[in-house]
Amino acid sequence: MRGKEVDALRVVWHGHYLTYFEEGRTAFGREYSLGYEQILAAGCVAPLVRVEVDFLAPATYGDLLSVRTRMHAASGARLDFSYLITDGAGRSLAAGSSVQVFTELDGTLVLTRPPFFERFLAENAGRMRAG
Repeated sequence: MRGKEVDALRVVWHGHYLTYFEEGRTAFGREYSLGYEQILAAGCVAPLVRVEVDFLAPATYGDLLSVRTRMHAASGARLDFSYLITDGAGRSLAAGSSVQVFTELDGTLVLTRPPFFERFLAENAGRMRAG
């Protein structure tokens, strides 16, 4: 936990949790070859359209945080993620979810799963959690 992320009471500002979710999505993309680079190379982008956060306990200055990120199989052309942020002692600090949709580079909404995403889902079916 960096000093610039906390307030005068040494508690992490709530808006930083969205950054932690983004870091989790980025790490997921690197690990499973479904990062923004691969999405862009397929002629798409994936804007965030929904995010939810449940704040369970405060993160404080000096905490070592971990973000567990999971992708859930969803119908349609979208990316559904869930997150759990814990501290070094394993205490749950925040849980949340996000939804991204696929659009073409010009912003046109993609209504069916792009072929690269269909391949990704087929190759990783055993790793996906339903709903």
